[in-house]
Amino acid sequence: MDRYEDRDILRKGGFAENEVVQLSKLRKDYTEKEKSQAQIINRRLEFIRWLVSTGKLSDQIA
Repeated sequence: MDRYEDRDILRKGGFAENEVVQLSKLRKDYTEKEKSQAQIINRRLEFIRWLVSTGKLSDQIA
């Protein structure tokens, strides 16, 4: 289902045009936030991999 079909379903469900626009914006903002969080997680994992590969972090207890 694409965005147009989603909006059409909302309109047929009784949502006003401004509510459809607000929901679309909310969906976009949520998607962007998820992407941003995924990038942050990937950067942290890359840093941890670097720590392990350089020997600065290991599973050995000192």
